[in-house]
Amino acid sequence: MEPAYQNDLPKLCALETYVRDVAKAQTFLATHFGLEFQTPGVFVVDDIAWRLLPGAQPCGTHGPHGVLPAFAIDDFGAARGYFRERDIPIVFEEMLPGLNLLIFLDPDDTPIELVQTTDPREWDIRQRRALKTKHRQDEAPAGPLRLGALSELTIYTHDITASGRFYRDVVGLPAGLSFFGHIHLVAENLPVVLRGTNWQCKAPHSLHGSEPVFSVPDLRSFCDHLVSAGHSPDSVSSHRATFTDPVGLRLHFVERRGSVT
Repeated sequence: MEPAYQNDLPKLCALETYVRDVAKAQTFLATHFGLEFQTPGVFVVDDIAWRLLPGAQPCGTHGPHGVLPAFAIDDFGAARGYFRERDIPIVFEEMLPGLNLLIFLDPDDTPIELVQTTDPREWDIRQRRALKTKHRQDEAPAGPLRLGALSELTIYTHDITASGRFYRDVVGLPAGLSFFGHIHLVAENLPVVLRGTNWQCKAPHSLHGSEPVFSVPDLRSFCDHLVSAGHSPDSVSSHRATFTDPVGLRLHFVERRGSVT
């Protein structure tokens, strides 16, 4: 099966996150990240729209699953100190050569990753030891954090082989590295990483977490391609189609336009 588009890759144009209360979720992001919304529940960063949608029904799955967006930040320590001072839960943190990262939960228990790129030559294992032994202390900045570009999209899967075939061979995202249960793919504007997990969503049909929206040059021919590969759409209209991947994650496709909102 040939990929849908070999020379014109799908592009992540939006991220849709389900929340219980759009106004409260918007206040959380505006307060802690200084985000300015284009319209109620929607803001744009680097040509990617982040939409807050009502109707969240958390699935009760406590391990990693679904979609994890990763945003760039300037200062890992400042973010860590800020969250700890304000009791915003951090569920994972790591310091590696060239990369510092943490994952926190928003008020709807949706995970969001923050990533700081560093100089690998300046990495000091003593800092990582202090982090892992809970001895590291970070000062919290007075003001909100600055959220940078969406730098990576993780898709968790309990069937890495099936997901790899779907996103690489059917959706048409070229593969890069593959190691330790991860498959690195490339959309037009950012990396997409498939990460193996033993967790399966307890309620895959409930509205919760985040779902990606990819734009493609020709929506009709793209949908025809997926159908010919054995993947029927959950819903389809003249401007948008929704499919479910092999592990139950919904993803959306739209025809490529000038506007992201």
